[in-house]
Amino acid sequence: MYAFELTGPNEFQYVEKDRPSLGDDELLIRVHRVGICGTDVEMLRGTMPYFRLGWAHYPVILGHEWSGTVEEVGTAVSTFEKGDQVTGDVSIGCGRCVNCMRGFYNLCTVKQEVGLCRGKDGAFAQFLAMPERHCYRIPEGVSLDDAALVEPSATVVKAVRKVGFEPGATVYVAGDGPIGLLAMQAANACGAGWVVIGGTCPSKLELARKLGADASVDVRNENLDTFILDQTGGLGVDYAIEASGHNEALLDCIRVTRQGGTISVVGIYEHPIDGLDMGMAVVKDLSLCCSVASPNAFEPTMRLMAAGKIQVAPLVTHVLNLEEAPEAFEIQQSKPETRIKIHLRPES
Repeated sequence: MYAFELTGPNEFQYVEKDRPSLGDDELLIRVHRVGICGTDVEMLRGTMPYFRLGWAHYPVILGHEWSGTVEEVGTAVSTFEKGDQVTGDVSIGCGRCVNCMRGFYNLCTVKQEVGLCRGKDGAFAQFLAMPERHCYRIPEGVSLDDAALVEPSATVVKAVRKVGFEPGATVYVAGDGPIGLLAMQAANACGAGWVVIGGTCPSKLELARKLGADASVDVRNENLDTFILDQTGGLGVDYAIEASGHNEALLDCIRVTRQGGTISVVGIYEHPIDGLDMGMAVVKDLSLCCSVASPNAFEPTMRLMAAGKIQVAPLVTHVLNLEEAPEAFEIQQSKPETRIKIHLRPES
């Protein structure tokens, strides 16, 4: 098979490799599509926090947002067969520790993450091996193309469910990238009454309104604080979702969330946050709720997608073949105004 492999910071190769070996409890999946995520860029640069923790090492095959078709099943597999269309988790737990037994396999102390850490190669390849327990059959109403966006969608659905929106809540989403656009839709799907999104790209903010945002704010050219206070009677929003991974966005969330409100943080930060005003967060009695990965959220997310409550197709702006991955990363890093989500086609 062919794969796109990182060999060091900003070093990579398109290389022919053996297919992954198949364990008794695993599926061999022919990858149909795989998305480029912000964490993939951090892995490419060598700035992903997993390197500092000693969890990630080169060489590595990236790719944790994927969809595909079962090519072969291990001898102990009982719920899938060849030809099934599937997607799967990013976190692979041991299945035995306290956190795994509680269902929090994303917090397993020895977890692997697909394409990210502890030696688990990802889907920037023609084939991927995955444990049966971490794969999900794609339901009717969700296309194989769209299913490559189940993982990021599930990440925000899990984050929204974790904070437990009250019906009719007011929500500010910081970030007009793919995670922000998905978080805005997830907030609406989970019962928010008024959702405003903040970002820096007019075309993405326009798309957000088409996808259901009640309002949008260009944070570079408009006063976010004034807008939200005017719209909420001077109180601020009930909930904020920080979906950009930018320091300034988290500070914005602290300012515009009402006293006693909640901030959900799903953005991944490459560096420690300078100027974090925890004093304001404390005196406002804010709850800070961090969320990582998407345990137990794939199936409810796909139900929302099948029902049309989360639309992912409008987010895909570029589709390239796997061997064009260097060009895809160049677009990802240099053309933020024209790209949202980039997909690669390993099977082409």
